[in-house]
Amino acid sequence: MIHTHTLSNGLRIIHRPFPSGISYCGIVVNAGSRDEYPDEFGMAHFVEHMLFKGTERRKAHHIASRMENVGGELNAYTTKEETFFYATFLEEYFSRATELLGDILFHSVFSPGQIEREREVILDEINSYHDSPSELIYDDFENMLYKGHEMGHYILGEPEALHSFS
Repeated sequence: MIHTHTLSNGLRIIHRPFPSGISYCGIVVNAGSRDEYPDEFGMAHFVEHMLFKGTERRKAHHIASRMENVGGELNAYTTKEETFFYATFLEEYFSRATELLGDILFHSVFSPGQIEREREVILDEINSYHDSPSELIYDDFENMLYKGHEMGHYILGEPEALHSFS
């Protein structure tokens, strides 16, 4: 059975219990690549990456190791309509997972050096993606189907736009 609750600030909580010691929680941001203007193509995906690169309280390696040290995972992905941040962990680490998610979403720091490094990571990701026909054909199909529409551009972005992010 799924339980939902909306907080006074509009945040919607969805809870579905499972008979397992493994827990999973996530935060959906209702913004994805379809919300970008042409000079911003790739911004949602870029921000998704940057949120893991340090906060006011933690360096990037502390963010990752905080969950990995207890057998958990912290990750994210971007779609055309949303960006999803999530953690998988043993149930006794629920507080740790939610605190980390809150930290990266509300206290991230975008240092110029990290921006440059992550730009290169994403450019490599784009190049690798272009070497994968199975991935590329799907996006090419969507781009043709939605030509001129907000759904018709690559989630990863365009190199020209990525070079303008600061």
